[in-house]
Formats: sequence, structure tokens, C-alpha cells
Amino acid sequence: MKAHRDFYRIYCPLLCSCAQLPPEGTFTVGQEYLFEYIIDAVKILDDLGQVIVLAEKIFMSCFCNIAEFEAPVTCYDPMLYDETTYHLYFILQQDRSDLEAIRAFSKLKGVNYIQAKRILNDTRVLVAVGTAYDMRELLNRLAQFQVQYEISPPYPYPY
Repeated sequence: MKAHRDFYRIYCPLLCSCAQLPPEGTFTVGQEYLFEYIIDAVKILDDLGQVIVLAEKIFMSCFCNIAEFEAPVTCYDPMLYDETTYHLYFILQQDRSDLEAIRAFSKLKGVNYIQAKRILNDTRVLVAVGTAYDMRELLNRLAQFQVQYEISPPYPYPY
């Protein structure tokens, strides 16, 4: 079925049914196939996932019930159903002030550097609490900084 999806993505084909076996390719009578019209010919995907080019006359004699292929529309976003509250922490080294963390915190929270330095006074500082979508947005913004952080519970989504 993967070959059918790839063919659909590439060609936006139509759907037909095999009425009799054509001279080329591997087909099954009664089976449906994806195809695309080209000048004086047809590209059709056979049982082996190969794209076969048939003359239009041969195609019309071997295939019938031509219709548009309607790919099923599915949209599933697991983040929509995620009710987890995520906590983003900066992990800081105790022996020095982390300038990059101060810059990142200042940009994320909209505070000046002095306020950020005052808040970042521990080795593990809570920066934000939010939903999966909130965390994705923060992580995208945080990507420009080189700061160590931790998300609890672990964040399972790409960002």
C-alpha cells in the first residue's frame, strides 16, 4: 500500500478497475488501480508497485469504472488530547552565573538582565508551566540559546 500512497503524492491519479489483463505489468482482474493520463498514454501502478505506461487504446480496452481517487482525510494530533502539565526548568551551574541562561530567561519572560539574574539563583529554576503547545512554542524560542534545561514530565513531541 506504501507504493499507492507514494504514487498518489506524486501524480494525483484517478482510480480504475481491471477488466482484462493488459500485455504489460502484473495486474489482477477485478482489482482497483491508480493511474494518471499523459499524452496518448496512461501511467498505471501495478500489483508490484511498478509504474507501467500503456497506450491509451490498450488501457481503455483493459480497464473500466474510471473515477477520481479520493484519499481519506485524516488528521490526528496527539497534542490536542494531551492534558499533561509540563514544567520547564533551567539547569544552572552553581559556581558561576550563566550568562546565556540570563539572556534566554530575559527574552522568554520579558524582564531585564538584572531581574533575570536575581531570579536565576539556584541550580534548577522553574521557568515555565504549560501545555504541550506552550512547551513547543517555548522550546522553539529557546533553540537560539545554548542553555541547559529539563522538562518534567519528559516532553514526547518534536519541536
